[in-house]
Amino acid sequence: MKNKATLSLPKKLILCLYVLVFVSCNPEDDTNPSPVPDVRDKFIAEWNVSDACSKGNYIVTISKDPSNTAQVLLQNFAGSLASQPDTAIVAASSIVLFQQTNSEGWQVKGSGSYLEDGSIDWVFTLVISGYEESCTATYVRGK
Repeated sequence: MKNKATLSLPKKLILCLYVLVFVSCNPEDDTNPSPVPDVRDKFIAEWNVSDACSKGNYIVTISKDPSNTAQVLLQNFAGSLASQPDTAIVAASSIVLFQQTNSEGWQVKGSGSYLEDGSIDWVFTLVISGYEESCTATYVRGK
């Protein structure tokens, strides 16, 4: 006579799989950092700029763009005193300013590299009133 309290082989296998799945899920075993670090953080500051084109110094403020997690806002890029910030994308230690026309009517584009000493070296192009100029600048974090 068959004992009705025993489980069939397929049911035993399914039960074992359920047990293994629940035991193997351990949320404390997560090796991923949480939250993920924001690569923009090292760029966010008020920067003292030494510009080879203008042979002058000015301040640029870089802040996070709240509408895009890879984007930053640059206030006063190239010393333009534009009323609206320019936008750039950050990836690892690079910052890229895609071609855009700022609120002063200047066309700007360029890129920068975050260096080990905490500064940013920029290479950029300006077009102001039809005149194009290739420039370099060094950003040093303000105090």
